[in-house]
Amino acid sequence: MTLMKTISVRSLTFLVIPALLIASSCGSSQPSGEEIMERAFARHGGEYLKNLEVDFKFRDHKYKATLIDGEFTRQERLGLDGNSTSEKSYLTTTMGSGPLGLPTVNSVIHFALLPYNINDSMAHKELMCTSKIKGETYYKVEVAFHSNGGGEDFEDVYIYWVHKENFTIDYLAYGFYINGGGVRFREAYNQREVNGVRFQDYINYTIDTDFPAHELDLAFINGDLREISRIDLEDIEVVSK
Repeated sequence: MTLMKTISVRSLTFLVIPALLIASSCGSSQPSGEEIMERAFARHGGEYLKNLEVDFKFRDHKYKATLIDGEFTRQERLGLDGNSTSEKSYLTTTMGSGPLGLPTVNSVIHFALLPYNINDSMAHKELMCTSKIKGETYYKVEVAFHSNGGGEDFEDVYIYWVHKENFTIDYLAYGFYINGGGVRFREAYNQREVNGVRFQDYINYTIDTDFPAHELDLAFINGDLREISRIDLEDIEVVSK
């Protein structure tokens, strides 16, 4: 997995594809973005996510993280031989600001524990529209961070597609700066629960044209995305603290 610094999708050129816009709709009688993400947080583990120790394998490394009272006290990456290759302890983390010295470790653990970071008090959640993907209806929610306490990358924006009935996060999107910039769209699969916490793997897609992250569901529906990798977690262990 290539882990890259994200950027605000507002800086990407907005493409309008009239033939696809029928796949999304907006309405006034919808729950708020905050309410939707609270339901998603509960569905993916809720209180279990606030006090736990989690271990898992991702490609050629093992990862460990500890949360106490909703705050990370440890994130660590180890080689498969058990030797630590990167470690840092700290009190808080947000989805929009990787802890200094551990951008890669933080990113891997962040995606493994979604939607833990979405519940951060500095995250602003806004319902955009509803979207229908593969016959299922989703709330489309933009999650951004306030400048006061939101970290250096507070302008970063993430998009989450939350199932309207069961409140699972089945798709997500974001943008990045590196290598000329671009966007990523992830489709969840292999969902499973370990000691009350929902984990899922992802198919990682990109698109070869300048395209806004907000509208990647439309490109996905239209078959315009290209698969570039799979994010598979193995040997997951969760211990409640």
